[in-house]
Amino acid sequence: MGIAHMVPGVSGGTFMVLMGIYNQFVEAVGNFFTSREMKQDYLLFLLPLGIGVVGGVLAFANLATIVLDRYPAATQFFFIGLVVGSIPGVAKIHHDMKPSVSRVVGFILGLGLVVFLGVIKQRGVSINFSVGTTSLLVLLFFAAVGFLGGGAMVTPGMDGSYVLLLAGTYGPIMEALASLTSPPVHWGVIISVAIGAGAGILLCSRLIDLALKRQPAVTFYVILGLICGSFVGLWPADLHLSVSSLAGVLTFAIGAVITYLLSKPSISSQQSN
Repeated sequence: MGIAHMVPGVSGGTFMVLMGIYNQFVEAVGNFFTSREMKQDYLLFLLPLGIGVVGGVLAFANLATIVLDRYPAATQFFFIGLVVGSIPGVAKIHHDMKPSVSRVVGFILGLGLVVFLGVIKQRGVSINFSVGTTSLLVLLFFAAVGFLGGGAMVTPGMDGSYVLLLAGTYGPIMEALASLTSPPVHWGVIISVAIGAGAGILLCSRLIDLALKRQPAVTFYVILGLICGSFVGLWPADLHLSVSSLAGVLTFAIGAVITYLLSKPSISSQQSN
């Protein structure tokens, strides 16, 4: 999840679905402050997951950036392969996934939302902000963007860093995070985004948890639409025939096989539950 959150267009929520922990995650986060009986169990689940996310960010942030810069097409096709390989598993994640009007509508809404965001990004609609800002209004905007990004982080097919890119805040926020190891630290941006992201994660997890418990099949159809729509953001821009693009065929196949094999045991586990 940590690695996925560092790469715009790649969804950490999708990987939680593949690992078979998505339902448990949204339940733990969404009910952490409202269920005293389960709080210890939720904490024992979330703590190692949080450590892993932070570890993934710290260990692979530079590597992911380097690979994307040097081999953009091959890397993005690898991520597309990861998404494609996950689709059969998500389609079988619930015991009753037969199409119906409400489920198809949910799929279309999920698909349309991600495609819409992808089109906006491709057209370059964004606003730029400075990481050194002290304006209260701008810091509130960073908090609002953090809220939307936090919600996207826990939604399969959506990506928090993708939201930051659309809002023109990805660069300043990454620069602010980097300042933690190279002072002066830009605490205003970091605290604003952290508060907004935390609130977004809590609220979105709660809503998704309720939806999964009340309308699981419809919810998974929406999730499937979100995942399918993520192709728009992952497809390499200005793709042309080259060694790198041809290598993308191989990386696509590797990514698809990896997620397909990983999803089989986790989906079987969720169906049995």
